[in-house]
Amino acid sequence: MKGLFGLMVGMLISLSAVAQSQLFGFVYDAETNEPLPGAVVSIHELNRSQLTDLEGKFRFENIRPATYHMHISSLGYKAQTLIKITGTDTKKLEVRLEPTILELSEIVVESNHYKVGPKEQTLPMEILDAEYLAKNRKGTFVNSIENIPGVSAINTGVGISKPVIRGMSFNRVIVNDKGIKQEGQQWGTDHGLEMDMFEPGRVEVIKGPGSLMYGSDGLGGIINVFPPSVPQNQMIEGNVQGIYKSNNNLIGTSTVVQGKVKDWVYRGRFSTQDFEDYEVPASDFTYNGYLLPIYNDRLKNTAGNERNFSLMTGIKKNWGYSTITVSNFHQKAGLFVGAVGIPRSFQLTHDGSYGNIDIPRQETKHLKVISNSNILVGQRWVEVDLGYQRNKREEHSDPTAHGRQIGPDGSLEHGLDLQTLTANARYFWHSSEDHMRVIGFQSQYQWHNWDGFAFLLPEFSSANLGLFVYEEYSWANKFTATGGLRFDLANRDISAYSESDEENFFQYNGNIDRNYYNFSGALGLSYYPNENLNAKINLGTSYRVPTANELSINGLHHGTFRYELGNSTLTTERGLQMDFVFNYQRKDFSFVITPFASYFKNFIYLSSTSEFSSGFNPFVPAESGQIYQYLQHDAIFSGTEIAIEYHPFEKLHWRAAYEYVYNYNLDTKLPLPFTPPGSLYTELEYGFDIEKGWIEGVHLGANVKRVFDQNRVDRNERTTPGYWLLGVNTGFDFSIGSNTTIQATFSAQNLLNSNYFNHLSRYRLLNLPEQGRNFVISLRIPFAIQ
Repeated sequence: MKGLFGLMVGMLISLSAVAQSQLFGFVYDAETNEPLPGAVVSIHELNRSQLTDLEGKFRFENIRPATYHMHISSLGYKAQTLIKITGTDTKKLEVRLEPTILELSEIVVESNHYKVGPKEQTLPMEILDAEYLAKNRKGTFVNSIENIPGVSAINTGVGISKPVIRGMSFNRVIVNDKGIKQEGQQWGTDHGLEMDMFEPGRVEVIKGPGSLMYGSDGLGGIINVFPPSVPQNQMIEGNVQGIYKSNNNLIGTSTVVQGKVKDWVYRGRFSTQDFEDYEVPASDFTYNGYLLPIYNDRLKNTAGNERNFSLMTGIKKNWGYSTITVSNFHQKAGLFVGAVGIPRSFQLTHDGSYGNIDIPRQETKHLKVISNSNILVGQRWVEVDLGYQRNKREEHSDPTAHGRQIGPDGSLEHGLDLQTLTANARYFWHSSEDHMRVIGFQSQYQWHNWDGFAFLLPEFSSANLGLFVYEEYSWANKFTATGGLRFDLANRDISAYSESDEENFFQYNGNIDRNYYNFSGALGLSYYPNENLNAKINLGTSYRVPTANELSINGLHHGTFRYELGNSTLTTERGLQMDFVFNYQRKDFSFVITPFASYFKNFIYLSSTSEFSSGFNPFVPAESGQIYQYLQHDAIFSGTEIAIEYHPFEKLHWRAAYEYVYNYNLDTKLPLPFTPPGSLYTELEYGFDIEKGWIEGVHLGANVKRVFDQNRVDRNERTTPGYWLLGVNTGFDFSIGSNTTIQATFSAQNLLNSNYFNHLSRYRLLNLPEQGRNFVISLRIPFAIQ
């Protein structure tokens, strides 16, 4: 891959001797017509940015004739995105920004695929910047975004989580890191997202069917993760971050160094986390009618640690840019000792340390090598993303508890090794500033091997190929229509596996070699008659191929407390989805409602059966629990999100968000499993300036989350009572010298130490409450060297 990277760079350098022009203009306040100094003007395709001067002027030299996607933003103003087609001449731009005190209006779209502003999008989208992520930072990246309406998290303890969007998760939510789909055994409810929580610099959450542009697994939604921007000037900069959490004595650090040398850019980051067994507001719990102790109110063996790094280097020229990033995520986390078999009192006694990681435990390593290039071909752009991933997951437990002898692999029960190659390309063509076409190609090949003393998932290979065309047309400065068509081709090649001894024989699965293909498409319309109103509708048909685990998994999976069974008869899944957005916004107020409705033919889901694994498989222990099998039925999904933001005056901020998901299995006449309950989240924050002294930018806030009862559950799934959570936060900046400003934040989560159950937590099955009161302190210390 490095050879390919060098070849691409050499070819592009040879193309640089072409006619040049400049792109310059002025940014003004739309109300006063005064220049806006310090506004950020960015050219997306070149990954170049600069600040306007005292006259509001910006100038980009050495610009080749092409179509450019530009962002203009300034604190306290509504951001703008525009398309600019340049020739060989010099043309002046004049941009006027509307004043606003709404925080989200200052954020711009940075997605690779969408080249217009938020109002032209026909799917609901949330855009989160680094400040939001830092203020809401929790134990994992996914938990940091779960207060966004429509977004939830499936948790196993406090260090493992995976995203849920509108009640869909697993292989129905795509997480793209730098344009490459994250592949890491995401089918397991105890398999978290393998991502450093300090790494994202900007996040886009697309709610609804993103299958057209992102692939067939995007039925529920898309999470696009982008790294922080690198310096635009010849300098070295970076920061050191630290975080402490009182509940489990978590200490986390992250150090990043980045810079630019002529046309070359680089970034390096190293992050750590170490945490102990976490506290719960309970001294006992009930399982299968037995009252069991929680010694010292701490869940035994829930400690863990992380060691993550990433390295990036690349080149930025007037033909675009090309970078390569190597990263590795490494997490080791204990699982509550009652997670294997039936919990017993003697297992739960304190072992003398809150920080040791015993068995059962899981260890995850995720290596990624990603190349991103944006190349000017003629006057149009080609984006190429290449990736290699290797996800190694080890789940350890005591072999003797399963009637097994300790073998050469010791305590390794499941060793899952998944490798993935990805190649994506997109060609962007603008016939005018009002019409854009994208032609895209996506391909992926992966292979899986396994190890350990117990079988769960067979060896397999998987291939996917997708071709799509996307059109976008705007007219009358009021309408944008979008539409597209996609063709997908997929293969699943799964190897047979059986096990036998002197007395028993068991066939886990047979050979499966199948090809799948189908079409999908979408149509959308956005209407924006003025600066205050925006209404959208999107109609789409989506298609999803069954995954290897849905077709062939067969074994005891301790992390989920059940025996999981695949279904080789599964066919493809087809969805018809409709999304609406209504957005009203003025200078100090915003109201957004996003209702949705979907119908799925042959919806695939994991359902509990009336059978137990005792006697089903002679090679698993009798305590291996209830059998859950993948089934397929017709289903409907509907619901809505509502978000309100209001500033009674400039320094006072109030936000409220409501979400609700309704689904229904048309065959069983029951709800689908793993559905998040409705919730209401509200926060109030006040900021004030201190003119004297070294402290500035102080803010104080409080938040309340009400999660409602979840009584709509599938057969044999437990209901969960609702609960209230109260949190507070404060933060401020303080200066050291003339060039260093340290950012400090303090928050209290679950301030009242409420005893509650998270319906989506895997420990909910054991009647274990969630984490208790937690005080969080974080610091960010920037530095720069000219």
